[in-house]
Amino acid sequence: MSVSPVLMLILVGAVIGLYLLVIQRARALDLKEAQLLVATRERDRAQAQGSAASRDLQALIEACFDPLLIVNASRTIKLCNQRACELFEIKTNGVGQSLIAFTRNHELESLVNTVLEGAEDHLESQLHLNESVYRVRVVRDGNDQQAQAVVTLQDVTELLRLTRARRDMVANFSHDLRTPISSVRLLVDTMIQSLGKNPERDRKNLNKIASAADSLQHMTQELIDLSTIESGKAIMRMVEVPFGGILRSALELMEAQLEEKAITVVNEADTAAVVIADPDQTRRVINNILHNAVKFTPKKGEIRITTASDGMFLKVSIKDTGPGIPPHERARVFERFYQVDSTRTGGADSKGRGTGLGLAIAKHIIEAHGGRITAESGIPSGANILFTLPLKAN
Repeated sequence: MSVSPVLMLILVGAVIGLYLLVIQRARALDLKEAQLLVATRERDRAQAQGSAASRDLQALIEACFDPLLIVNASRTIKLCNQRACELFEIKTNGVGQSLIAFTRNHELESLVNTVLEGAEDHLESQLHLNESVYRVRVVRDGNDQQAQAVVTLQDVTELLRLTRARRDMVANFSHDLRTPISSVRLLVDTMIQSLGKNPERDRKNLNKIASAADSLQHMTQELIDLSTIESGKAIMRMVEVPFGGILRSALELMEAQLEEKAITVVNEADTAAVVIADPDQTRRVINNILHNAVKFTPKKGEIRITTASDGMFLKVSIKDTGPGIPPHERARVFERFYQVDSTRTGGADSKGRGTGLGLAIAKHIIEAHGGRITAESGIPSGANILFTLPLKAN
């Protein structure tokens, strides 16, 4: 059976059309696959960039010295650094925890709520956390449901302590200056009005003026010495020297004051121990401590000196039988011009007040030797000042 040319042309045309349709569909499918591939790659790239940005942000947060939190609108921790976890004693990563569960602090939660609710764009406050004082700053980022709060906490405990120490130093220094200056002014006025009328009284007044001038000179010299030691400019002549010789010479210098109050010194120190120290500066440390001990020990009291060794350092203890140092003031007795309040100074007369620089100087000298100095006291069993000096290597 023969096929007519017309039918043949129709069949050929149908085959060609079908072929063209298949080619067109294949190209369309390839295009969609290509578009899907491009979209997938873009998505992967975006995810990678997002992950990189997240890692960068986390690294930036971790690089902060201060605790830092980012809290979202649902009051959940979005990001936090290790410092924050350490502050709030969180052992695992706190991301995903509620703010109150993470911090356990309602005052901090209230600050964050105020900012996230839009009442304030940012807030600053001070919080007491773990016996330290923190300056807290909360800043809102974003709006409405996308809002989040960035919380930073800065430990300002030491800054507040230094501010208080500076304030007390100025007050104490002003008082210590005012007393001799007022005395000199009063005595000079007295002499101007009656000079020559009573030579014996004039001589006594001049002696008092000289005593006040000596007090001012002593205070000025101690300030200069303290500044020199603090700046590291003081020369420490570190030599191997028997501790007994330094202690003996220090006690000889204090002999008159000890006899005046009939104070007994019980010397149980290891005088044969050889330390690496500057003899003159170490003697000054002992004298400054003994001066305070004599000042606060009542008449016929006792000062006990003992030592102990751990093989590397000689630990020296100088304990008196005075009223002792209140626990909250033990760390502050080594600050410039700091003088213990009436609880401690009740045992001292105004004549022995001093400048409040002796223990500050002792502290810096001992630290320059690589040692430590601390104050211990059991009210009212007396003060115990301990310091360490490096021992000669065996």
